Amino acid sequence: MKRRMLMLCGLAFISTSAAATEDYGRQFQRDCSSCHGRKADKTAFNKAPPLITLSEEQAVEGMTTIRDGGGNSAAARAKAKLTDEQIKGLAAFIQTQK
Repeated sequence: MKRRMLMLCGLAFISTSAAATEDYGRQFQRDCSSCHGRKADKTAFNKAPPLITLSEEQAVEGMTTIRDGGGNSAAARAKAKLTDEQIKGLAAFIQTQK
């Protein structure tokens, strides 16, 4: 019984994780792909490298720095509303595009 319960918990985690990836994928396509490309493979504003060339940590750091720096650029406006959790989720999603 204990083993079966652990298996079920693991399956719930996997399906929740897959759902989260899908949600961040939709968010990326809606909010980010027009500048960064549908596969996160485009240079944005002749500044940002293709996101798929960054590690997950670099993506988190970059998005957080732009968000916290404020400003009125398109990049700052796009990231202004993101929470830390959303930034981490988007960075993890980008890694799936490699």
